[in-house]
Amino acid sequence: MTKLSHPTSGYNQLWRCNAYDSVASLAAIFENPRVHTGKGYRNAGDAVRGCVECGIEKKRSDLSNNQWRKGQGESKCTSCVHSQRQNNGTQASNEIRWESIVDSITCDAEGCYNTSPPAFRCRSCFMVYYCSEACQRRHQHAHSPGCLNLEQLRYRFQVAKNDPNLNSGLCNAHPLILSQMRARAISTRLSGRRTVEILLLQAESIHQLDGDWDIALELYKEILMMSEGREHSIATASQWRQVWMGLCRCYYELGIYDKAISAGSAALEMNRHFPQVHRYIALAHRARGDTAEAVKTMKQAVLYEAPWCDETIQFNKDLLRQLMSRE
Repeated sequence: MTKLSHPTSGYNQLWRCNAYDSVASLAAIFENPRVHTGKGYRNAGDAVRGCVECGIEKKRSDLSNNQWRKGQGESKCTSCVHSQRQNNGTQASNEIRWESIVDSITCDAEGCYNTSPPAFRCRSCFMVYYCSEACQRRHQHAHSPGCLNLEQLRYRFQVAKNDPNLNSGLCNAHPLILSQMRARAISTRLSGRRTVEILLLQAESIHQLDGDWDIALELYKEILMMSEGREHSIATASQWRQVWMGLCRCYYELGIYDKAISAGSAALEMNRHFPQVHRYIALAHRARGDTAEAVKTMKQAVLYEAPWCDETIQFNKDLLRQLMSRE
């Protein structure tokens, strides 16, 4: 190998096994023999290397010692490093932390009157919270039969999302599914049948596809009227939740915020974990000017709602940040 004379250290470091990896890189070294080490310049800051982040050729003085040691193709200039730190700091400051939202809920163990924020939660389903390990042990017998592992919940969610027949929440249904359901509702309505299922199909398709809140509201009210004076429920728990969530959305869109909050609270009592069940309650509180209560509601949404659905979690966090910025 041809030796290249080094001004201060004799022969330079071309003898290293990784000094070059191709004829092209060797030719570049011959053009500027000290570019790969930064040594031999009368001013060390004149050595040049490309920044892997911005792609601009930077002088040695534009890179920190730590970045320069990483070598060609891995080094970042000082300005890119600082920019990345600022972005990471901004993301960290925007992150919703457990400590900042857990004050909105209390212990789920029956008979516990401790009003301090919970310190534990179920490690299986991540949906039930406790103030102490003693409360968690005491509540274990009641909670275990209905407790599902989070991975099981994620799997069920994916199956339900892909199969219209298993979709139990029309408030989250895809427009294509709603269109299919509306066609079924219209054909059944023409036959003269008016059941809870048919009225729900009509109401959900009208208020989500057409945005006709008045007509949808009347259909939901009709379901309530059908249940009056009956000993047995005319609908399943899932259907009643859909009714109350639908009423909450309709009242909110029509500007009747007190009734929206009342209907949404009824849906919460039935299933506080269902996607979107907190959303219009919080928005109704905000519309009334009660931002603090809206923030509290969305904090609960982040903690309780659908830990198996990443989209719901992200939406709730974004809405919570938006509300907190207005406090």
